[in-house]
Amino acid sequence: MFVITTIDCNFYAFFYNLNCDYKNKPLRYKMKSFIENFTLVSTATIVGLIVSVVAQIFALTAKYIYDQSIGDDTFPFFRIVVYETEINTLPFFSCLLASFVVCTLIKVCKIERWHGPADTIYAAHQKDGTLDIKMGFNSTLASFFSISGGASVGIYGPLVHFGGTLAAYLRRRSFIPNIPHDVIIGAGVAAAISAGFGSPIAGIIFAHEVVIRHFSMKALAGISIASIIANFSAKKINLVEPVLLFDKIAFDMFSAFPSLFLVGLFSAILAFIFMKSLLLTTKIANNSNIKFYIRPLIPGVICGSTALFFPEVIGLGSETIVNVITENNGIVFLLLLLILKIFLTSLCIGFGLFGGILSPALLIGVCAGSIIFNIPLVNFDNNINAVLAVSGMAAVCSSVIGGPITAILLILELTNSYEYALASIMPIAISNLITYLIFGSSFFDAQLKLRNIKIDFGREHILLDQTKIVDYASKDFLTLHNTDDVKTAEKKFQKLDTTEGYFLDEEFCLIGKLKLINILNKKGKAINFIEEKPLSLKSDMSVLEAIKVLKKFVGENIPILDNKRRVIGIISENDILKAYGEITTSIRNIEKN
Repeated sequence: MFVITTIDCNFYAFFYNLNCDYKNKPLRYKMKSFIENFTLVSTATIVGLIVSVVAQIFALTAKYIYDQSIGDDTFPFFRIVVYETEINTLPFFSCLLASFVVCTLIKVCKIERWHGPADTIYAAHQKDGTLDIKMGFNSTLASFFSISGGASVGIYGPLVHFGGTLAAYLRRRSFIPNIPHDVIIGAGVAAAISAGFGSPIAGIIFAHEVVIRHFSMKALAGISIASIIANFSAKKINLVEPVLLFDKIAFDMFSAFPSLFLVGLFSAILAFIFMKSLLLTTKIANNSNIKFYIRPLIPGVICGSTALFFPEVIGLGSETIVNVITENNGIVFLLLLLILKIFLTSLCIGFGLFGGILSPALLIGVCAGSIIFNIPLVNFDNNINAVLAVSGMAAVCSSVIGGPITAILLILELTNSYEYALASIMPIAISNLITYLIFGSSFFDAQLKLRNIKIDFGREHILLDQTKIVDYASKDFLTLHNTDDVKTAEKKFQKLDTTEGYFLDEEFCLIGKLKLINILNKKGKAINFIEEKPLSLKSDMSVLEAIKVLKKFVGENIPILDNKRRVIGIISENDILKAYGEITTSIRNIEKN
């Protein structure tokens, strides 16, 4: 209720401030502002509807195909008897077929890598971020085949990326004026979470906390509308059931405290192992000589083979999650499920059976909580398996995606229980603190770091790194000749009102830099007083790189050289400061509006 009331208040504040701005503004400004805000609301509504319908059809169809592939009664002739044990071989052939389809998709579409939530986050943090619509579609399609075939991957990551990609595509159309790209991307992301989980509030917070990473009135308005519309559509169409359907139990928070503390510690360890395993298998795959379009066959065969004996570990695991929450499973079964889930998901993600990591993280988390329940020395209540399992699910999930607040609200909406959400807070806090200290950030941030993108440094760092110094360079600089004597050079300095000049050869390559102070009261050739290896900047340098280089610089200007050492311009410290100021101002404008 508090969250909903807060959202309502923010909506009121948004339109109130809008009206206040109108009072002292000319009519042209009023019309422009009205059109922009109306367009934002309309676009967010369209995004919410489209993403909701696609997400539901995607999930329903993939789940139906998967259910058919593992059903014992679907195709009876796939059942074989081995040592008096009947085995359903259909999941094996289903995984194998899915891997062949993904391999074909990679080959035909010439795909070099899959795109996911990390790309969506990066796009939201760029100056004018766009997402590749073709790669977004291909990634969603690949995840559909992977999930349908029974790969150990999640469904929500691809849907999040699809929502962001669709929203970014709509924004690029000419009929949509001046909508902040991060807001509209966040709207698509929120719609995907809202429709997929049936959790509109968690969708709103996820978009702010994980993707755009700032709160503003305009962002809240657009993202909230998309999330609410998506949830409304999902309820009306009613194609997808909620993820968690189980009977809640009453419990004593005080008696559960020791167990919840251990859940937090264990979840942190598992989240760290899971994320490291994902990165390790990806590194192994990239360093191998196996071609990219061949790689999905490896996890396809291994997942299929595992499914012959342990089918609970493959697929989305929604039914298995509910089973672990509601049933008192043995610790051997839970450990085996946990280990295999980490291994298979890492293998699938690393070797190209594309999908998300959220659903596997949820299953790993419920196993963590249920394992702690099976430790009698710390468990003083024999009826809190569900509480510990749900708390573990939230803790692992929050550490992996980097969204602790999102996880709390997700539990609140999925369980419809304030007590379960409250119980999850401590494990979430402990798990996130530990994983932050030993891992550094979320899995999505780690993926971007491998591409030398430090998203955790903030939007400012990214924009400074994307802005090139040539955009602020001056081509008006003093050129001196080898024959110039000191007096001639002094006259040229006086004429251009500068204190530094450059000697260039016939191909405009830098010979040296001459400072006026070095030739005062001197005689002879000016070239005799040059600095032969002055500080210079490369033409492809960013403002961020230039700032690092200029830490110990003393002087007026720095020459900018191309790859052949030709001088193409100069830049001063004031120019660098100007670039920094413009970038930081633009970020403040984004985050306050």
